Amino acid sequence: MDFRRLQSLKIDLTTTNSTISSLPSTLLDALIPGYGIISQIIFRLLGFDIGLVVSGIIVVFGLAKGAQVVYYRSYSLFASYFLSSVQIEDNDQLFNQMMEWIADQRMTKISRDLKAVTKWVSAYEDSDEEANASDDDVLDESGIFNYEKWASNIPPRYEPNYGSDEFWFQGRKFMFSRTRREKQRSLWSDSEDQFLSISCIGRSTEPIKELLNHVKRWTLTKENKMTSVYRPAPKEERRDCAWDRQSCRPSRPMSTVSLDQQQKAAIVMDINEYLHPASARWYAARGIPYRRGYLFYGPPGTGKTSLSFALAGIFGLDIYCISLMEVGLTESDLNKLFTTLPRRCIVLLEDIDSAGLRRSEDPPTPSDSSDTSSSDGTTSEDGSLTKISKTDALPKPPNGQQTGFKSLISLSGLLNTIDGAASHEGRVLIMTTNHPEKLDPALIRPGRVDLQVKFTLATREQTRDIFKRMYSTERDANVKSPSSPASMSSSSPTTKVMDRKFSSKREDGEFLELLNREPVLDIVEPEKLKEMAEEFAEKLPEGKFSPAEIQGFLLTRKKEPSRALKEVEGWRDDQLEVKRKDVKVVNVQ
Repeated sequence: MDFRRLQSLKIDLTTTNSTISSLPSTLLDALIPGYGIISQIIFRLLGFDIGLVVSGIIVVFGLAKGAQVVYYRSYSLFASYFLSSVQIEDNDQLFNQMMEWIADQRMTKISRDLKAVTKWVSAYEDSDEEANASDDDVLDESGIFNYEKWASNIPPRYEPNYGSDEFWFQGRKFMFSRTRREKQRSLWSDSEDQFLSISCIGRSTEPIKELLNHVKRWTLTKENKMTSVYRPAPKEERRDCAWDRQSCRPSRPMSTVSLDQQQKAAIVMDINEYLHPASARWYAARGIPYRRGYLFYGPPGTGKTSLSFALAGIFGLDIYCISLMEVGLTESDLNKLFTTLPRRCIVLLEDIDSAGLRRSEDPPTPSDSSDTSSSDGTTSEDGSLTKISKTDALPKPPNGQQTGFKSLISLSGLLNTIDGAASHEGRVLIMTTNHPEKLDPALIRPGRVDLQVKFTLATREQTRDIFKRMYSTERDANVKSPSSPASMSSSSPTTKVMDRKFSSKREDGEFLELLNREPVLDIVEPEKLKEMAEEFAEKLPEGKFSPAEIQGFLLTRKKEPSRALKEVEGWRDDQLEVKRKDVKVVNVQ
């Protein structure tokens, strides 16, 4: 580069370099430091005045900024008078439903700004995980199921990123905005929450309401075979939402509950009559509190919780589980939990007998006073004196030391929450217990518990039904298992499940050879299965085993009904011997 021309430059910094079509150089010097020197150098070298170019750039920049300000001011004014919007907080169930619906729309297919979700974020994703996964090639070379390999087949779910987007619904344009904001940081939750804003042109929110109703119907159609399970949220989050959706599981068919058919029919008919919209008016006209309570009692493993979930599936209700043994749960927390329940749901109080409340050993004394709580006891509204067990609710350690657990909920507080003057109506309350004799009479009096259902150890009829249900292939018709190890083939009575050769060079080859046993799935004709079920039921005594124990025995032989029928007598004798000796750990199968 020749610098001699640069040395010959005669820069006059006092000359005003401006034309009619450009800004004065003094103004440009004020806006751009060093502009005068740069313009003189370029003018001497190139003979070109850059003032016109710089002036044009500044004018265009100013016009663009001005237009931007005018646009946002105009849009703000337009939105204030001609836009309708609805906001949805992320702690509302509708937020998840709306996000799931939007993720399924065309906008997520063509948008260039998306958010990919590959980890578990909310409960509604968990319901679709297995449905979106492929069952092909999920076994490794040893014939063992590999979860990571299976999970890698689950495609990511794409949803709109934070910001704004647009979509069309029923010929109308909607604006969608997803915004996040900071909130108080805690150990149990993220440091930010988010909300959705749905807008449309017009001075009425009716189009948005129609959209939200459509989303709810769409979700109902998609989840009509699912039951949502809620549990109390951590204390740090209860300011925003008292309940947290824990899971969304397939609804349990009523036929899978081991209970007398007449009892099941009576319960379903009773709840069906109660939930009918006309029943609420009928109760109100007669001054009867619109509440319904049920007590499921019986030995462990007899199906009390299973029936609760089956009822939730039949009536399309969500189920809200509360444990009164939760550490730190106070009466005010319990009141808030019940206050924030939806109008129609099932409230499940499991193992109510171990909730720190027990019946007094003293005879009940009449009292006209209302329920009061003290350090030694509580007088219920039925007049019976009830002591509040602080530590006896938990098993005592062998060394005699107390566990230190203290119940923070009194009996009177629980009763007032269930059916006090401020309690809400319209819900189905289900309490389960293994020891009904330990319950206070005030807790299960008529009005609080309207129907008591007794669960017993397996009868012959229940044993027969469990066997038939376990080995029936009719339920597998709608199950997607094209390549699962237990895939069925109706063309052959015996299907080989695993037929793999293992390399002897592997260090664990001897162990893997043990896995090369070829379990078979017996496809039994319905009539033959019925005969086998009758024979199986005859080999087990009534009232000795719970349905869960029988089901556990069959699960280890779920592909071999003939083997189960052959080995049940030995299992029966071993189990009866274990029960006779009162051994806690069982080593027989």
